[in-house]
Amino acid sequence: MIAACLAGCHDDAPTGSSAVAGGTFPSGDVRLGYTLDLPSGAGPFPAIVFGHGSGRTTRDEARGLASRLVASGFAVLRYDKRGVGESTGVYEGVGVGNATRVLGLLADDMAAGVAFLRTRPEIDPRRIGLMGVSQAGWIMPLAAQRAPSVAFMVLVVGPTVSVGLEIYYSDLAEFSTVPLDQVQAQLGAFQGPAGFDPRPTLETLSVPGLWLLGEADRSIPTPQTVAVLESLRASGRPYRWIVYPGASHSMTNASGAPVDFMSDVLAFLAGFRA
Repeated sequence: MIAACLAGCHDDAPTGSSAVAGGTFPSGDVRLGYTLDLPSGAGPFPAIVFGHGSGRTTRDEARGLASRLVASGFAVLRYDKRGVGESTGVYEGVGVGNATRVLGLLADDMAAGVAFLRTRPEIDPRRIGLMGVSQAGWIMPLAAQRAPSVAFMVLVVGPTVSVGLEIYYSDLAEFSTVPLDQVQAQLGAFQGPAGFDPRPTLETLSVPGLWLLGEADRSIPTPQTVAVLESLRASGRPYRWIVYPGASHSMTNASGAPVDFMSDVLAFLAGFRA
């Protein structure tokens, strides 16, 4: 199953910010523990709700990436996944059988984050977007559908294929040294249940989206993810993507050095800063 701890994801709290920490916001009958990192200076600021990768992830997953975003003038709302950390509710992992329900709940939480930010005077409600890693690639399109005011999406190593196909791929590739071209050759044999498929949701959205993908990702099938994006872009969806040569699911290269994908993220976000 997909998970990502990107380079720098456990850095110190964002620099140059004044964090509003220790509160909760509601998502239905659940309360989600959050930290809101604010840039220095006067608002209202553009803002990003940060979504989770798989597993029992907390707001700490986003600390490193939040530093770059806050330094560039964006407020960042990061929160503990439901049932984890200071958030109430029940944590559930995602599998083929429960993916539609569980991803829907996690999308409700992310959309609730957007609604919460829209109540805060420090935030410009017209410039709230979504960003997340890995499993959040399935969650963000659903959240954007639930929160139609969303201005943009940034999806780091996020899949556009079904949960079933991703699990099949990662079972073949993730803990293996089999060359990826051989793994790709086996994907055509997949005949299992698809579970949740994000494509129908992505077909409905007009939210600008940027996908950052690794060529050597052994958790999500990058060629199939790109093929979906190519088809959606050809139909008029405002989607872009970048594939980093040799990059893994954790956005590191073959030598373990981090890939500076955040420079491309910030270039994409420049249009939403003003």
